Amino acid sequence: MPRRYSHRPVPEFPRSGFLGPQALPGDSSATELNITVEHPTEFGRWTNIPSLVPGQTGTEAILAGAPITDEQQQRALDFASFLLAHGVQLPSFGTVEDAVTGAEHRHKQFER
Repeated sequence: MPRRYSHRPVPEFPRSGFLGPQALPGDSSATELNITVEHPTEFGRWTNIPSLVPGQTGTEAILAGAPITDEQQQRALDFASFLLAHGVQLPSFGTVEDAVTGAEHRHKQFER
């Protein structure tokens, strides 16, 4: 029986992220920084969406660890809506904690 909820986006987000590699403080880089938000189509569930998306402002501050602003979160939500409209299924989690754990697991997969 197929699982009702997926914990990974389908299709998978590009490994290079939507903006390509972005320099982090120090000597490392990131291709994706996710935020956990209420799932836009599944009431009472949570998802992780990328914050480094086309049209995002202040990416240098996000990469430096500054809290994401309401405007930046809205841009990420708008892009998530764009993805949904184009057939992407966002990951779905029952709790915020599960969503954060899912994001951490995804991060570890890309460390390899």
